[in-house]
Amino acid sequence: MTLYESLANEYIETIKAQRLPLGSRLPALRVLAKQHNVSLTTATRAYDFLMQHGWIYARPQAGYFVANTLEQDGLPQLTALQSESRDPKQYSPSLGYNASSEFFSPLGTSMIAPELQPTKALQRCIKRVTSRHHKSLFCYPDPQGEASLRQAIAEHFRTDHFAFSAKNLVITNGCIDAVRIAIETLTQVGDTIAISSPCFSGLLDLLVVLSRKIIEIPCSEDGVDLVFYERCLQESRIHASLFSTSHMNPSGCSLPIEQKQQLASLANQYQVPMIEDDVYIELSHQGKPPLPAKYWDKEGYIVWCGSFSKTLAAGLRLGWCLPGRYLADYIKQHAVTCFGVNGLMQLSLAEFIHSGEYRCHVNRIRQQLNLQIYAYRAFLMANLPADTRISLPEGGMVLWLQIPGIDAFKLETEANKQEVDIRSGISFSTHDAYLDCIRINCGWPLTYSDDKTSAYQQLIRLCWLIKTTG
Repeated sequence: MTLYESLANEYIETIKAQRLPLGSRLPALRVLAKQHNVSLTTATRAYDFLMQHGWIYARPQAGYFVANTLEQDGLPQLTALQSESRDPKQYSPSLGYNASSEFFSPLGTSMIAPELQPTKALQRCIKRVTSRHHKSLFCYPDPQGEASLRQAIAEHFRTDHFAFSAKNLVITNGCIDAVRIAIETLTQVGDTIAISSPCFSGLLDLLVVLSRKIIEIPCSEDGVDLVFYERCLQESRIHASLFSTSHMNPSGCSLPIEQKQQLASLANQYQVPMIEDDVYIELSHQGKPPLPAKYWDKEGYIVWCGSFSKTLAAGLRLGWCLPGRYLADYIKQHAVTCFGVNGLMQLSLAEFIHSGEYRCHVNRIRQQLNLQIYAYRAFLMANLPADTRISLPEGGMVLWLQIPGIDAFKLETEANKQEVDIRSGISFSTHDAYLDCIRINCGWPLTYSDDKTSAYQQLIRLCWLIKTTG
């Protein structure tokens, strides 16, 4: 054990013993270093370790605070699944995996509150670009995407130590569209695709529409069951895989670096393509985003997809794909199914990135989401049954709750009657593995409000419903 790990574990034991209660302020870095006679570097690494494992959180210009009093075994427990290939159509809930409600609730859809977005800066940028490039409105866009946006995205991720060529990138209508094109490029109707379980409900709906079968690979805070997954590859039971690897929706889990490396190795070894849905990669609560599995892909078998929908504005419908060895086929499929992406918006986003506004916004929103996740978890822990398990995400904006004894679908139905939008466990699997689980969005600040549509009032109503719904 290193010196910083030893120091971090001292604090973990202190927090477990409740000598440091929830919300307690910790010593400043220089004070910590002096108290324990260690270097400032060691003190910084100790706090980074505690943040990465969810025990503390940083509040800008205020310091470090105790964030978690749950032990690791308090997280939602995921069930082992059968290894059969399934048609998701046969198991889809009556309204689909991603059923839309008739009303809006901040707890339902995974998104950031509009008031946290850089609306005015983005509007100014769009206005400037419109005045200079109005002719782009009358031209069909390049099927691969505007070169300026591809270059801006490549430079943006190069700053975060993930380097790739803009020539190999394709612009799409959001991440779900990037995934759709990848599925259509790599597989045929009736083919089987391996997915992580639980899986984002929108992806399940997409697989239903595209008539693909699935095998669900169990995934927990420890990562994907790679033994099970490799057995499927060895037996040639799957034609492709579709995994999120960072800050997954709904579980909030992120795969360890070692697993990302292994997924890249398996894709290359068995020459079975893997689609990596990385829409949340930039929303790390610890600062810099993690590296995707694509980083370790040497032969081009990983198709990496992402978008601005979770970080900036879902309505822009701008995403991207790094298709690797499938670039030519991917562009061809993209060209014949949607004829490109709005050129004016592409040029506007390119300028927004180059101006530095996007980088500043992402840095701010990471810190804000860290605070919000902490606030939601603290509220839920104080107001839900003691045996409730709550996920501990290192990024993203959703929490995954397991409430033993609850009928989550019944709870969702009752909540909808009260105009509270949540997602029950049946939305994220074809198996009956998550019947006592729900997912909530934490993208809205949890501040006091009398407005019944506010996140605060919605969360109060949800906790009451959980206590009164069997």
